[in-house]
Amino acid sequence: MFGGAGATENRENGPGKAAILGEFSFVRESSDAERKRFAEDVFRRRLAAGACFYREGEHCASFALVHRGEIRVFKTGRTGHEITLYHVEGGQPCLVNMLSVFLGQPALATAVVEAPTDVLIVSANAFRKWIRESDAVRRFVFATMATRLIDVTMLVEEVAFERMDRRLANLLLKKFSAHEIALRVLSTTHEELAAELGTAREVVSRLLKHFEGCGAILLSRGRVELRDARLLRQLAQPDGENRDLRD
Repeated sequence: MFGGAGATENRENGPGKAAILGEFSFVRESSDAERKRFAEDVFRRRLAAGACFYREGEHCASFALVHRGEIRVFKTGRTGHEITLYHVEGGQPCLVNMLSVFLGQPALATAVVEAPTDVLIVSANAFRKWIRESDAVRRFVFATMATRLIDVTMLVEEVAFERMDRRLANLLLKKFSAHEIALRVLSTTHEELAAELGTAREVVSRLLKHFEGCGAILLSRGRVELRDARLLRQLAQPDGENRDLRD
C-alpha cells in the first residue's frame, strides 16, 4: 500500500503539512499541541493515476487523508464485474482504509487512484494513538462512518430498486457536472461505466446506443458527448416522468 512506482514523495511547492491538515475538521477542533503532533506524524505522498491505493484482503499499514485528487473504491464479484462503492476526493478520508487500520483487519474492498492524488500518510500505530487520545479524532471517525454508510445505503437502494437505464443516465449526469465544472465531453469507455455500475459492458453499450438514438448523447471511441441535458435528465427519471421519450 502507498508504495511502488505509483507513489512518490511530494516535494512540489504548495501548502505545508499543517495547512493541509487544517482542511480537516478534527484538526481545526484540536489544541495547538495536538495540531503540532499531527503535523509531526504525517508525511506527504503523490499517487499516480492508475496506482493501487490498497487491495481487498490486504492489511493497510497506514492511513491516508486525501488533499486533492480522486480515488475509486470498489468491490469485485465472482464474475469479475466491479461495482463502485464510493469515490474519495480532496478533503476526505477513505472509510475502508480507516476501518482496516483502526480494526487491524484486511481491507473489505479495493481502491484505485483515478487522477493524480496528493495524500497525507500516517502510520497505523500513530493513527490508533490519535483515536485513543483525541475526542476530535473520534468524532471525525464516527462522522466518516455515518457519511459513507449513507452513500452505501443509497447504492444498495439503487441496485435493488432502480432500473439500469436510470442508473446509467444518473451516472452520466453526475460525471458531466463533476467538481462543479459543466462538462460537455467525457473521456470514458463502456467498460469503465460498466465497472462503476456493477454490470456487463454489453448492457452499458446497448443503453448508450439507446440514449444516442434518443438524441441525449453522441458516442465516439472513448468519448461520450452531451447533446441534450434535458433528455438525459428525463431518461434518469422514473417511468411516469419520461413518457414523451416513448411517444
